[in-house]
Amino acid sequence: MKSRLFLADTDCTGLRLAINSKSASWTYAYRRRGFDFGGKRHPMRTLKLGDLSSMTPQEAREGADRVKAAVRKGDDPALELRQKRRHSQNASDADRPLSWWLNRYSTELGNETQYKRDEAGHIRLGLSEISMLEQQPGSLDSEHLKALVRVNKHRPATSRHRFGAISRFLDFLNENQIIDSNPALKVSKKYRPKPAAPRNKFYDIKELNKLWHPREPIKEVYIKYLRFMITTPFRAKEAAELKSDQINLSRSEIFLSANQTKNNEGFVMPLSRLAKQQFTIDAELKGHRLFELSSKRNQPMKSWSHFNHTIRSATEVEDFNLHDLRRTFSTLIAEHSDFGEGLIDSLLNHKQSATRSGVMRHYQHAKNLKRRREVMDWWSSFLIREVI
Repeated sequence: MKSRLFLADTDCTGLRLAINSKSASWTYAYRRRGFDFGGKRHPMRTLKLGDLSSMTPQEAREGADRVKAAVRKGDDPALELRQKRRHSQNASDADRPLSWWLNRYSTELGNETQYKRDEAGHIRLGLSEISMLEQQPGSLDSEHLKALVRVNKHRPATSRHRFGAISRFLDFLNENQIIDSNPALKVSKKYRPKPAAPRNKFYDIKELNKLWHPREPIKEVYIKYLRFMITTPFRAKEAAELKSDQINLSRSEIFLSANQTKNNEGFVMPLSRLAKQQFTIDAELKGHRLFELSSKRNQPMKSWSHFNHTIRSATEVEDFNLHDLRRTFSTLIAEHSDFGEGLIDSLLNHKQSATRSGVMRHYQHAKNLKRRREVMDWWSSFLIREVI
């Protein structure tokens, strides 16, 4: 026995009774007059007129006649009904708070890379800063975005991250017809966040010595991580999330997959002898973090402000910032060695470095591991001789 049965009305062509196992409804099939842009006849459309329990056969025929009359005028009743329903659904979706839409956006965005995780975090924090997280999408306007810039006026880099992330989120809402336009586009250049002043801080040999030998005792994992960061120019979060299965001790290499780097490209870092001394690998704990910096077991490090404050207090390097160690690495090697800037910069894994941009980006795929290893070995010897 078929799960669905159709009974055609003998008095009205196109009118049918569709019978399911638990219900029955009247439907009418029609075709718009004329031809489409390709010169073909319009496709058949089917419109539900009503249920058998609430509509008699005569009422169904009268409903079909009304559809016929609309089609003769050039209308498309089935399409109009779908548009009406879609408009009603959009109106309902527009009533959902921005937090609900952010959860959906985060799901579509994914969290496989640090960039994507940071993107969702900036949106949530930015909306919270202007008290809009639980408001409806349509209530967010350009004035709110100007307020966001003012809130973060003393943190220009944060302001740009917040503004850019929220603007991309608003593009998503606009594409899904939740808002009519992106209000970030209405914020003039005058009121948009300004670029942060470029940082040029690097540490001299005396300051590196203070960092390597703190005057006050600090957690062992903190000092091991700090010394590793001095020896190896990783980004802070890249190093904090390093796990034992990324280390190849026999080859003296560390591998970062594409979803573990800022530029979403895999990267191999030569591992110096001095860097190896800063961590231990427990064979029984496969895949564990090299540096368990968080006070919560097996959780990612989030207390960076506390870490920086601890290092500043213990070393008397009052302006200490982890990222400045990368600049220190490139500056001191350039000053005290004959290695080219392009080779040094390749170890920082910059997306737009001279070795990775323009035509060279498409044709130069050599990893230069031998030359990179020479740089890392030189840096290790330099630290042992001048700093440690």
